[in-house]
Amino acid sequence: MGRGRELGPDLIVYSLVGEAASHVVVRRGRSLLVDCHSAALDRWLARHALPPPDLILHTHVQPEHTREGDRFPGATLLVHEPLRELATDPDGWRHKAQTVWEHPEEWGATLGREPYGIAGSITLYPPDPPLPVTGVFRVGDRIPWQDLTLEVVALPAHGRYPVGFFLEHGGRRLAFFCGDLICHPGQLVNFYDLEENYGGASLAPLPALLRALADEAPQPWFPSTGLPLEDGPQSARRLAEAIEGYLTALRWRSGDFQPPTTRDDPLIGRYRRRHPGVYQNDTFGNCILFITDQGRGLMVDPGPCEFEWPDRKTRFIEDLRRFEQDAGLKRIELVLITHPHGDHYDLAPLVLERYPGCRVGALDLTARVIEAPWDYPYPALLPWYHLGFDHLPVDMVLTAEKTFQWAGVTIRPVHLPGHCYCHGGFLLTFNGLRLAVTGDTIQSRGESVTLSFLTANHVVPDAAAGSLRAYRRLVGEGVELNLGGHGSHFIECTRVYQESIRRIEHAEPFLRRLVPGGDLRTACLRPGWPRWPLDEQLPIVPPSTTKEAP
Repeated sequence: MGRGRELGPDLIVYSLVGEAASHVVVRRGRSLLVDCHSAALDRWLARHALPPPDLILHTHVQPEHTREGDRFPGATLLVHEPLRELATDPDGWRHKAQTVWEHPEEWGATLGREPYGIAGSITLYPPDPPLPVTGVFRVGDRIPWQDLTLEVVALPAHGRYPVGFFLEHGGRRLAFFCGDLICHPGQLVNFYDLEENYGGASLAPLPALLRALADEAPQPWFPSTGLPLEDGPQSARRLAEAIEGYLTALRWRSGDFQPPTTRDDPLIGRYRRRHPGVYQNDTFGNCILFITDQGRGLMVDPGPCEFEWPDRKTRFIEDLRRFEQDAGLKRIELVLITHPHGDHYDLAPLVLERYPGCRVGALDLTARVIEAPWDYPYPALLPWYHLGFDHLPVDMVLTAEKTFQWAGVTIRPVHLPGHCYCHGGFLLTFNGLRLAVTGDTIQSRGESVTLSFLTANHVVPDAAAGSLRAYRRLVGEGVELNLGGHGSHFIECTRVYQESIRRIEHAEPFLRRLVPGGDLRTACLRPGWPRWPLDEQLPIVPPSTTKEAP
């Protein structure tokens, strides 16, 4: 439905709200459109005897905000200059969006950020159909329309190149079109548009931006999603305080926790011997190798994660030779993969080639992505690494909590979401020591952790699908050594798990306050992406207590 807001004589803003919002400024028999959430907007205007827009502006370019197509012939349609290709050229967008990792040495600077996505995962989509853009604007431009002016304001942090518009008349600001920076009643529209890079979300800069705008903008704010904000500045300040409350909550600790001491384990080549027969890559790689007294081997996550080294395959083969020479390895019989990111299994073919008969196993959730990564829009999947192969057959599709045997060792696969939802881990007792192999969901080096979420990795940071589920699952297992991804490990595991649970439980309510209805699923799951089995009403692990597990 449309809502009219009078800003002055013969000046009304109609806000049409559905999935997103459109704002029609009507003055002196003419109209200006800011964003368009519906392809039926032209019919709504005609039905209400309102003039079609002769100027169309967009705060940002995403399909849900750019649905006018070419329904307003003759209108001047302007977009922010960096987004012109996205708005008008689907072939250009497709060429840049379908990327592979050509320059791994840049990872430290870009963290996977690409023109239209993150690490091969598309996060910006073009309008359908393309927009008939007639020109562009830049931050700081002043766009005239009749006797009004729209000043273009940068809104960094939310999305790629978003802007807002101050509506002015006679040097006085009358309204603020604030894009998706904020939504009614003073919350964030979502988290996925806040994603800056692989694992980075731009929450920290938002409070200062919101307060600066609150000091400069007039009362009525018109978001691109949801109802108008009659008290825009006050809503912005409340949201700034809520974000700061969440960031403060992330620093909370229970007060009596001290990280366990680190271990100075002996080296075999590039690997640390964490326990008799247990070796972990010590160069930020992901390889963990178990070797029995009979020389039988099991490797978890065969990916040294050193893509900048041109001789990385040779180095990996040398690792295996050294284990054969110095640690009694005769053959690797099984490869287990924790999750489908390419840096965790890109050298599996070398293992399979050197040890014929070796099998590959993964949790069912992980296996489906490893075997058909092209069906999933997640980042850092194997094809993005541009290694000459794009998938890996899985011989053993494992079921969470259903044990299996290897070399007389009982192994229990477990679901450990948090780094991504399709993530597993493995519980086993090896040479008398109880171990948990936790991949990238738990990769602490003894410090407790707090709530985290990686939006593009398809994570909802709640008790059903986030890292809280993973930590609760491991409490009570008597784990003595936790081996995580990228060389991470720690002892006194139950204490670390429990303190992490306390911190996550403390922070989660603050995160929920930032989004409408506290609905983390809607806020974190990008529209149109596979929802995986999250909608199958997964059982939630009961809340923890602070009592030490026996």
